[in-house]
Amino acid sequence: MRKLKSIFLFTVLLFIGFSAKAYAFEVDEIHYIINVDGIYYEINSDQTTVSVTYREQYAGDGYTGDIVIPSSVTHNGNTYIVTAIGNHAFNSCSSLTNVTIPNSVTSIGDYAFYNCTSLTNINVDNDNNFYSSIDGVLFSKNQDTLICYPAGKQDEEYVIPNSVTSIGGYAFRSSTSLTSINVDNDNNFYSSIDGVLFSKNQDTLICYPAGKQDEEYVIPNSVTSIGEYAFLDCTSLTNVTIPNSVTSIGEFAFYNCTSLTSVTIGNSVTFIGYSAFDGCTSLTSVTIPNSVTSIGEFAFDNCTSLTSINVDNDNNFYSSIDGVLFSKNQDTLIWYPSGKQDEEYVIPNSVTYISEGAFNSCTSLTSVIIDNGVTTIDYAAFYKCTSLTNVTIGNSVTSIGDYAFYNCTSLTSVTIPNSVTSIGNHAFEECTSLTNVTIGNSVTSIGEYAFRSCESLTSVTIGNSVTSIGEDAFYNCTSLTSVTIPNSVTSIGHHAFNSCTSLTSVTIGNSVTSIGAYAFYYCTSLTSVTIPNSVTSIG
Repeated sequence: MRKLKSIFLFTVLLFIGFSAKAYAFEVDEIHYIINVDGIYYEINSDQTTVSVTYREQYAGDGYTGDIVIPSSVTHNGNTYIVTAIGNHAFNSCSSLTNVTIPNSVTSIGDYAFYNCTSLTNINVDNDNNFYSSIDGVLFSKNQDTLICYPAGKQDEEYVIPNSVTSIGGYAFRSSTSLTSINVDNDNNFYSSIDGVLFSKNQDTLICYPAGKQDEEYVIPNSVTSIGEYAFLDCTSLTNVTIPNSVTSIGEFAFYNCTSLTSVTIGNSVTFIGYSAFDGCTSLTSVTIPNSVTSIGEFAFDNCTSLTSINVDNDNNFYSSIDGVLFSKNQDTLIWYPSGKQDEEYVIPNSVTYISEGAFNSCTSLTSVIIDNGVTTIDYAAFYKCTSLTNVTIGNSVTSIGDYAFYNCTSLTSVTIPNSVTSIGNHAFEECTSLTNVTIGNSVTSIGEYAFRSCESLTSVTIGNSVTSIGEDAFYNCTSLTSVTIPNSVTSIGHHAFNSCTSLTSVTIGNSVTSIGAYAFYYCTSLTSVTIPNSVTSIG
């Protein structure tokens, strides 16, 4: 009878999982997201209006040519008013050429037309009370805010009208043909010098046109602030001099300046924003002056040639050892330059905290020793360290953050010490060479997607303090042959062992009360599973 019960419940589990999937698809595609004449809309909570919405499969070349957004759509006998264009709605639709916005639209979201590299015109119905357009450029109704200059326009110069008092943060992004932005002389809020856009008194550099072909640029001494995205995609620049007048470098300020090899940071800069130099793939070294008090997360992300970050000895907030960036007292490792060629690294004894993304994409590293003083490995700390084969985790680590070792495709074995209490979401996802994992007895939760697609994983030992196994935790671990779930576990998440095609046996502890939908779906080799009496809910 016990065996029959097990087989019956397992069959029910697979059936319920399949049914749940079909129903979820129906809800998502029909009741909330609808496709009318090739445009995707999301039905808003009022059930009478819709927003043009982002669909991943339509990013790139999904929307092509000219798109005319209607003022209303009809679906399944219901008519909805189109009131909004959502965030990212047409993001990266590289073949989209023209968009016409109806009078019903009252809201246009962030990044709605970002990276639409062929888009030449955004036209607005004259009766729209919220937006307008001039020569295909998108403005607010009274034209005091410039919202979006289409990235595909081929004009080399653009003159900002004197009516403009505000320029949106996304206005000139990806406009790679634009070599000069000029401002009407009567404008009281903005000005330009040699085609570069500034605030009226020129204390803020707002936009250096991405199409300018100059290799070097010296920022004027009047400037105290470099705005967010100011040098976005300026791929011709090789050298920028930041004068002593500048105190602030905004978020993404030099994002994707792929030819930038040298930057001189003035001695008055106190703030370097989030991802300020992200994607500067030719940048080899950076010197942080003693004035800097704040460096944003991921400031030097994707700087694949960066070998050294050096900090002035008199800086009171930061320090460096062998080109690696630390807090002043060296208890926090902030950034290990991804261009360093060393294969091995021993984290200093002083370090207790490894920051977000600290070793992101350090593809030369094969071995890292995390000293016993470290307590926290933060979000994406070793993200895409694709050559990392060995990592020693010290006995003081209590937390392994989300995406901590994501896509470390050469990592073969991990022992998680007893000090660790939580393994974050996606922590070891796509570690495709990982063959065995030992989870210490202090871990209480295994995060969602924690070991998803660890295709070489043949053995996993789950500690006896784990109470929950997250959604998709071992999804697509195609080499895993058996698993014992200890008595401490109370819940197994949706898809937890989905597509573990080599799994032949599962032992489920006597404390499990819920098994999520698809938990063992498509485990085609599974011949034996016993569902304990403690289970009250199956997917």
